[in-house]
Amino acid sequence: MCRPEPEPEPAADSEGPAEPRVITITTREAATLIASGSGITRQPPGPQVVISMPFIVYTNPAVRYQTTTILGTPIEVEFTPTSYTWNWGDGTTTTTTDPGAPYPNQTVTHHYQHTATAVTTTLTTTWTTRYRPQGDTTWRPIDGTITTTETSTPYDLVRIITYLTDDAEEAQGH
Repeated sequence: MCRPEPEPEPAADSEGPAEPRVITITTREAATLIASGSGITRQPPGPQVVISMPFIVYTNPAVRYQTTTILGTPIEVEFTPTSYTWNWGDGTTTTTTDPGAPYPNQTVTHHYQHTATAVTTTLTTTWTTRYRPQGDTTWRPIDGTITTTETSTPYDLVRIITYLTDDAEEAQGH
């Protein structure tokens, strides 16, 4: 999971300790550490979404940390989300640096135009990464970015039609 740089061979007559190993972590290696994305929360959460209402989504923007051991040294890896691409399942996408927020402060919404069944929303989160060996205070960047992709549970897009009737008034005796 790492590319150790070659250790210098100690000279035959040297008495000092060997030079420390230099550890380099690649984006590909860091990607194996992040097991899940930032999560999808949608409002409304049920099995149906009304097409005339805003469909609200948001995700968890928290920085993630993972620890692994490389060449006997514990290494802490930090994953920071930098952008979010929402695929709405209707052929459209939205890319933003905003993770969204729940109602009533929603910032990432979508308006569906047509009814459909078993629609899903897919979120692709882009992460930057950096690492540091245990006990070291200096973070080292890892070149490139990592993406995670996750999909919501299916939901149906429905239209609600309201009718004005006098049934309620009649039920109240008016």
